[in-house]
Amino acid sequence: MTDDLIEEAADWADRLDTLSPAEREALGEWLHRTPAHRAALSRMVRLLGDPALFDVVDQAQHQAPAIPAPRPRPRRWQALARPATRRFAIGIAAALAAVAVAPTLWHSMTPGETLRRDYASAVGQQRQVKLPDGSAMTLDAASRVAIAFSDTGRALTLQSGAARFEVRHDADRPFAVSTPEGQMVALGTNFSVDRGAGHSELRVYRGRVRLSVPGQPPVVVTAGYWAEAGRDRIALHRFDAASYQGWQDRWLTGDRIRLGDAVARIGRYSPRPIRLADPALADETFNGRFRLDRPVESLTLIGALFDLSVREGPDGITLARK
Repeated sequence: MTDDLIEEAADWADRLDTLSPAEREALGEWLHRTPAHRAALSRMVRLLGDPALFDVVDQAQHQAPAIPAPRPRPRRWQALARPATRRFAIGIAAALAAVAVAPTLWHSMTPGETLRRDYASAVGQQRQVKLPDGSAMTLDAASRVAIAFSDTGRALTLQSGAARFEVRHDADRPFAVSTPEGQMVALGTNFSVDRGAGHSELRVYRGRVRLSVPGQPPVVVTAGYWAEAGRDRIALHRFDAASYQGWQDRWLTGDRIRLGDAVARIGRYSPRPIRLADPALADETFNGRFRLDRPVESLTLIGALFDLSVREGPDGITLARK
């Protein structure tokens, strides 16, 4: 249901009690032009909440095309109905249409058609997204995902940052997330993907995900495991899928966390760029739990583990040897 159609329906609903015979005939023709017109007007009348208008729409949907005049509305309602209530109803209708239409549009795509969209989140701000197929996606701060949905599959590219997915099952259209290191295909599941420094992390909270990395046989990762996908390698580890939240509750948590990954993840929550003065430190690892949304505080604590200091300057924040 488009914004233009909602606006047309709102205009008809707003004038139902004042239509001339010629206008009622025009309304009948408009209603019988397509079922979408009848659905839009019915929705708008329900949102306006005036019982006097229901008879008009009900008869218009079952009779063609002449429309009887509705019962007069009380003056008090007429005063309330315009314009604030109408604007409110249009807003509600648009919101409902946005939720209801996305899966409908997805399932009605013609062969060869591809729906492309980009989703991004701001620095320091996570974002909840409803995808066109009805799946849910949570973006970590400063993250970006591009999608290309067609009648044969759902392709997503994690261009930066991290994202978690609650996938709507559709066996005929695989749900695949790609990073430079490999591809993750959902087998009916809830999982997250995080791009690190030269590798990607896949965590499966429910169901299974098939992970493919060039030069390696595919691996099916099940719930309670996370996989580290690098160039020509896959490493599997266990984690507590029931309690682990990671970046979703704005914490950097784990064992064997790479310092380079920590800087990248904390950087998603910092308005100033963060870098390591010595890139060779990126592969150093540590354990712990640190706040992502308190960059300087967390960097100071992490730096202390390696005898590094946090230096703030005009070009950003640097983690360097003391």
